[in-house]
Amino acid sequence: HDAIAIFSEVGIIAEAMGSEFIYPDDDLPVLKIPALDRTEIGKLAVPDPARDGRLRVYLDAIRYAYDALADRYPIFAYIPAPFTTAMMLSNPDRFLADTDRDPDRVKAIMEISLAATVRFVRDIINAGGLPLIVDPLASSSVISPRAFRELALPYEQSLIRYLHRFDFDVTLHICGDTTPILDLLPETGADLISLDKVELIDAMGKLSKKMRIIGNYDTSAIMNNQPDEIGHEVKEMVKLGMTSEKGYIASTGCEVPVRTPRENLKAFIIAAKEVGWYWE
Repeated sequence: HDAIAIFSEVGIIAEAMGSEFIYPDDDLPVLKIPALDRTEIGKLAVPDPARDGRLRVYLDAIRYAYDALADRYPIFAYIPAPFTTAMMLSNPDRFLADTDRDPDRVKAIMEISLAATVRFVRDIINAGGLPLIVDPLASSSVISPRAFRELALPYEQSLIRYLHRFDFDVTLHICGDTTPILDLLPETGADLISLDKVELIDAMGKLSKKMRIIGNYDTSAIMNNQPDEIGHEVKEMVKLGMTSEKGYIASTGCEVPVRTPRENLKAFIIAAKEVGWYWE
């Protein structure tokens, strides 16, 4: 692989702001008590990454990776976008309902979430990491295109504008099906877009002249298919992706499952590099 990625889960900023999570030993965290079940929006505070929650652990991991490998690999740090953090600060059902019935409340939570994210990414950059923005709960699998356009998009734009001050290309990943919002993704200002449950040919038609595309091999397939099958499918994916005018990076659509066999990962990487180097 071509980079080191530091990631925990998408509730890390919300936890530092007061939300409580359950952390199973072998599964994803679960939101237990949102911060806004305990306090009011106006009393939420921007966390100090050096002191609050597990943000300092994240920074320590970035520094450790940077000291060890930054002369050979970029160190990416996956950061939840403001919309995703905002939902983790509130009761998710109420938050989703409020995207329609009380958008002003949603925007108020988004403002403090944006401020917290900006503070965190500044410290990440100082630690040697390159922030990679993830906004899984802004997916069309979760919210409508209208809600994305009016409530998630403006805050993605603000965060990406801030990151562009540091003169590096910004990557945005949105999980699930983003087919209904493909036309809106270039408006985020992101330089690279990481796709999940989208037909690559559809994404190429709408985005290849505007953004570099990352993706999007199925995460179930990377765990369950045989290495030979993975190799064949990845080669076909890369052959298509390489026709993107703005460029293409081979990747899975989302996180690789923990139980994925090592041989499957090797098959993916070898196939992608073989085609990337030699296919015409």
